[in-house]
Amino acid sequence: MKIDIPLSCPKCGGRMYSIGYEATLKILRPRIWHVCKQCEFSRDVEDFKRTICCA
Repeated sequence: MKIDIPLSCPKCGGRMYSIGYEATLKILRPRIWHVCKQCEFSRDVEDFKRTICCA
């Protein structure tokens, strides 16, 4: 799954997209990352949520 999102990259200012996968086992949760189209910078969405929540 690859979805364009309206966020800019903190490293280069480029546009980001969201990519992730569904977990096949019920005990694992789905994982999602934000990735920059220009510089390939990536961050885990859960880490991003924590930084926004605690800022």
